[in-house]
Amino acid sequence: MSDKTQVRVNIYLDDPGLKREIKIAAADQGVSQSTFCVEAIRDRLKRSRSEVAAQEARKHQESAADLDRLRAEIGPIGISVRDLIDEGHRR
Repeated sequence: MSDKTQVRVNIYLDDPGLKREIKIAAADQGVSQSTFCVEAIRDRLKRSRSEVAAQEARKHQESAADLDRLRAEIGPIGISVRDLIDEGHRR
């Protein structure tokens, strides 16, 4: 476990094979079954957050590509982006 805090987890499994796998894997790593399960949950949460961040990045890239296509269709607007930003700040 990454920190020194003791965590105990009670997980009810109706699959004896899975129970046995957890018991063996925890013993192989020299940790309790609770510690093994907490670490597995933390790993899964970390992966899940990474997946969500990757999805958000893809959405942002798609949105930027959509804006680029729209800008190409519209053409030049006759004012610099800096001037547009300054105008927005004045309002």
